[in-house]
Amino acid sequence: MATDSSYPVEFFHRGGGDGDGDGQWCSLGAAYAAVRVLRPQGHSLVMYTVPDDRPHQRILFAYPILHGDAFERLDGSTLSWAGQGSGDEFALCFRDEAACAAICGAISPVTTALAALDDIADRLEGLRVAAAEGGATAAGGDIACRLAQLSLARGP
Repeated sequence: MATDSSYPVEFFHRGGGDGDGDGQWCSLGAAYAAVRVLRPQGHSLVMYTVPDDRPHQRILFAYPILHGDAFERLDGSTLSWAGQGSGDEFALCFRDEAACAAICGAISPVTTALAALDDIADRLEGLRVAAAEGGATAAGGDIACRLAQLSLARGP
């Protein structure tokens, strides 16, 4: 779900190159935050500016929302997360709790949907393995077994 609105934030970063977590937070400046669908990465948390002399947004930072991302609301108006694999940490400080809640509300269905897709993929893989091992048969009208056999029949 993409947000229909964007919200003013102060954007912070803490590098995690050495993994000790003792790095200093540094402000990357003021921006607007929104959850948008960007191509090809899909749903992303986007920070952008709107220059005074131009009518268009300029993207400063886009973070693709991935399965396994853990966005944490530290208090009523601060949202933080760690980049997968890099150890870098990010934080957004909103002007008010309602803006933070709106962005959190837009992120939550995306991560939930990604988790559901992974669950479906795992279940289908299990069905493929069961069918390949001869443990599943389509007799008896079991739709899961039929899907597994169809998947196997079309595979490489």
